[in-house]
Amino acid sequence: MSVKQQGYGDYLYKIALYGTLVVLLAMALLPFIYALSISFRPYSEVFGTVHWIPKNPTLDPWRTAFSDLATPLKNSFLIATGTAVLSLIITIPGAYVFGRKQFPGKDIAFYAIIVALLFPYILLIVPIVDIWNDFGLYNTIPGLWLAYQVFVTPFAIWILRDFFEGLPDNIEEAAQVYGCTQFSAFLRVILPLSMPAIIAVGFISFLVGWNDFLFANMLTTGSGPRPAVVQLFISTTGGEQTSWALLMAETILIGTPPTILYMISRRYLGNAFAT
Repeated sequence: MSVKQQGYGDYLYKIALYGTLVVLLAMALLPFIYALSISFRPYSEVFGTVHWIPKNPTLDPWRTAFSDLATPLKNSFLIATGTAVLSLIITIPGAYVFGRKQFPGKDIAFYAIIVALLFPYILLIVPIVDIWNDFGLYNTIPGLWLAYQVFVTPFAIWILRDFFEGLPDNIEEAAQVYGCTQFSAFLRVILPLSMPAIIAVGFISFLVGWNDFLFANMLTTGSGPRPAVVQLFISTTGGEQTSWALLMAETILIGTPPTILYMISRRYLGNAFAT
């Protein structure tokens, strides 16, 4: 192949590469930018000719959104954080045993947990609501923490078990040579090395607690710890007409905390899933 042909091929490759990147960025960013634009418009300006910059910008939708979501956002933060912390407390020891120890029935027990990922969770709503009522967990934040473990525990054990299993075989014994007990080797060696997977599992668990609508709607009422996503649904269905500016403002508000959390933890997420 001649130098001229190579240069022409490289030129076409760069055009295709950058063209694809521009298309993907446009698909991701244009809907967000338009939603942000709508959130600053009065109702009379939402429909009609498409334009990107509001002609009569107003902050009223944002004031209403902050007022409506003040308490639900606090509830969402408590629910999501508690879900993530509880899932790590439950799954780290379990995944370590599955990944680093040998015991009879290990594979059967592990795959029995993983099969739970295939179960349609909507079938669990009625029995969970009934049991939560009996135990006084209905309409409480701890009740939601426990309910979300149904979603979180199987995939958390799956991710962490693979990470623990991939660590060097004799790393605990090497730590014990330098004076560690088996437990302190776990705390001082295994856990720090597994931090990318632990952060990834914590992040995904936080997202489940933050974004879930089904359990949040069925296990809470207006007098309880109603999270932000349920309040967003009420905003779309309440009243005779939908306030699209308010809807966009609330959607951006609810989506901002997970986005910031992702930006902070993305380096660890990449390391966890690349292993």
